[in-house]
Amino acid sequence: MIQNPVNEFQILYKALTYFRTHWWLFILEIAAIYSVAIHNFSKSPPVFDSHARILIDSSKRSLYQAIVPGLSNNSLSRKQNLANLLSSAEMMERFQIALTEFYSNEGRPPHLRPYFPGGSPLPAERFRAFVNLGYDKNSDIYNIHCTSQVAQAAHDLCLVYMNTIEQYYPEIGQRDIMMKRDFLSRQISSFLSQIKEREKQIVDFQQNNEEFFNYIVQSVEEKGLQRLRLRRHSLMQKIANNRAIRSLLLEVPRAAKGELTARTGTIAALTQKVGELQYQLELVEASAAADAKERAESIKLQLLEASEQLAKVNEEEVMASMKTPIPPAEVSKKLANLEIEYRSSKLQLKNLETQIEELQGKERRFGQMKLDYERMLAELSHRKKLMTNLYQKEQETEVELSAGSAEIFKLANPSLPNHRSSPQFTKYLYGAFSMSLFVIAITSVLLMAIFPRLDSEAEVHRLSLPVLGKVPLVKRFRTVQDDIPGYGLEHLKIMIYRIVRETKDLKCPVVIVSSPHAREGKSTLTHFLSIASQNPERKTLLIDGDLLTAHPNKFFGFSEDATKGLGSFLQGSTSLSNWRDLILKTEYGGIDFMPRGQRMETVALPHFLKPMEQLLKELRSEYDMIFIDTPPLFASNLAHQWAGLGDLIILVARIFSTRPKDIQEAIQTCKVFSKAPVGIALNCVRLSGANKRASNYYFSKKKVVPPRLAA
Repeated sequence: MIQNPVNEFQILYKALTYFRTHWWLFILEIAAIYSVAIHNFSKSPPVFDSHARILIDSSKRSLYQAIVPGLSNNSLSRKQNLANLLSSAEMMERFQIALTEFYSNEGRPPHLRPYFPGGSPLPAERFRAFVNLGYDKNSDIYNIHCTSQVAQAAHDLCLVYMNTIEQYYPEIGQRDIMMKRDFLSRQISSFLSQIKEREKQIVDFQQNNEEFFNYIVQSVEEKGLQRLRLRRHSLMQKIANNRAIRSLLLEVPRAAKGELTARTGTIAALTQKVGELQYQLELVEASAAADAKERAESIKLQLLEASEQLAKVNEEEVMASMKTPIPPAEVSKKLANLEIEYRSSKLQLKNLETQIEELQGKERRFGQMKLDYERMLAELSHRKKLMTNLYQKEQETEVELSAGSAEIFKLANPSLPNHRSSPQFTKYLYGAFSMSLFVIAITSVLLMAIFPRLDSEAEVHRLSLPVLGKVPLVKRFRTVQDDIPGYGLEHLKIMIYRIVRETKDLKCPVVIVSSPHAREGKSTLTHFLSIASQNPERKTLLIDGDLLTAHPNKFFGFSEDATKGLGSFLQGSTSLSNWRDLILKTEYGGIDFMPRGQRMETVALPHFLKPMEQLLKELRSEYDMIFIDTPPLFASNLAHQWAGLGDLIILVARIFSTRPKDIQEAIQTCKVFSKAPVGIALNCVRLSGANKRASNYYFSKKKVVPPRLAA
């Protein structure tokens, strides 16, 4: 048998199967929900709507916003704020007063009496449920919507509310700007007092802490502690460099007296000679004498010789200066300068150390006072900046207040409705429909969770149950073989074939038919199997092993007292040799039936069916197949004893009725009491039209029409 795979629609299919079997429950729930909805609709009072429209002209405000640069006001937020103001608690109180005056002036009309119980009006907040103000996003039009149980009352509410808005709008329309101006004025006054108080605190602080302010002045006038530390660091570096240069000069050796005097005189003489020769050369070259050229050549030769001598002497002087020590006079002069600079730097360093120690002491002394003073100055500066911004905002608010006035126009008077707007019957029906879907879904989930069952063959295969065969759903009770439909008879014969195949080693197999619970079709299946086993070469016996019911008797048309039945044999009234007196011939050839006899209560003893072993031995020699209809496994231990006598056990599982857990426990129970193989017979399997036609191929009762031959 090919197993059907479990697809993703299995849960939905399970829910649909519950709709098929528990349709009465869903119809009852839907009927109850719709009954409640219709009852609520009938008890709901009628509601009438009245509408009106007003225009609040804000052209001046728009012009002001266009002229003033940098001023932007969100139109939607402004409209929302205005709508909130016109429906505020204050506005509702004024509407309550206006409605009371209208009620008195109109002679206390009956349609307004619900709003004045006992002669006094309802609280102002209660009127929010009857009036509503909305606005149009694309224009300055505001819509008034009023509801009441009487059409004239809705019209009057809308009229009074519109008149109230028209009367108090000039005050309420500018309420936000006026509140902003008052807020700014209070803030400015508060900041002025705070600034004056802070300035007074600073002045008192300065007068009471003269020494501290001298320290502040000293820190500011280029004598701060950080500057003094930098100067001290530079002086210390200068002193260190001075001492290092002095140490180097003291280590350099002195030159002897007169060592560098002769070479210095030679260089001076040669330098003077070179200068004189250059002067003579210039005079000769400028002269017009005949021998000027020769004299110039002679002077050039002398100048060249003197230059060479001077260069040579200079080179010797350079080499000598590199090898010869510094003169003592120059060393003494440099040492004196360094000593003077050192002593001056030491004095300056000492003065700086004194100033630094003094400032450090004052800093430790006045540290917290300095922080407090700086905090007071920062707060004073911050408040002055905020004060400047508040003055600017106040001026802008004054200008906006002068340009923000608007006018109100009535576009549409309150309507007088002729038809009620609610309750609408369609809304109640739609609500009942939505609730019905929700309840159906919840009921389906609960049924699947609390009452699980076998819904299809795929569910049986998923649980890996040993399926022996299936019985299609027969919609009407069948009494004879010819009334069983062809597709049903085919499935029954397939099951008979599998029974024979499972018991091929036995000459006469004993087949036990049972089920976990009652009303799952075990007696009907036993009757159908006995009919399907009819064969000219086979004799079949059906035994009614259920000692309480008499379904097989009704199937074959026998009464309960046709014979003494199986009960008489088990009670010892009939001997084993007279077993043929207990059996009846049926109208089906080759099929016999052994009824249970009179109704009797079963005795729950372990060996109650012990005599059946000898009787079955006698019956095996007479028949080719024996079917025994037994009680449910979970209803009586008699079924357990029958299971120990059988060669094959068939458990009937009814689609849409048997629970998977029950059929699995029934299989385990049979394996405990018997070594015979156990198979599942699926009962009431629904077949589609295509499967019915396919199964009806061999057993169709329609006349065969020969096909037309080709011409």
